[in-house]
Amino acid sequence: MKDKDHQLQPLNRVTAICNNSHNEILFLRIQEPEKRETLCLPGDLVRYGELIEETLRQSILRQTTLCVEPIDILGIYSNFDSLNGTHIIESVFVCIITNYPEKGLQLGSNQYVWMNREQIDENMTGINVFKIVKDYYSWRNQKSTYWNTKI
Repeated sequence: MKDKDHQLQPLNRVTAICNNSHNEILFLRIQEPEKRETLCLPGDLVRYGELIEETLRQSILRQTTLCVEPIDILGIYSNFDSLNGTHIIESVFVCIITNYPEKGLQLGSNQYVWMNREQIDENMTGINVFKIVKDYYSWRNQKSTYWNTKI
């Protein structure tokens, strides 16, 4: 995205990390155009004039039919894709789920899936998502805030 001076600016994304009573984390399963499946944490880009908490609530509801409430900020992460030149600043919130519908909504080829720690370790290919999940497990013990370069 470019600003008024036509300088490239990063996109702002809000992301939720939620777990259920079985200690599983919520992921979206997305079918890529090349028939390849990827997993990502739910969230969306923040639109101009919209509060990040509202973007978070609305996007999760639309993607999964789950209602969430942010309870803490996990951290701020920066992700740069050099192939397409996209730079995304990601605000990640720890959320609780306030409803559990019987069956999740499936939009197109997107659906949500719950994964335990072992499944996450086997399926994670995105470095940023893996870092966020790792930080979440640390947050559960320390209640600390994280970012890309924090060790």
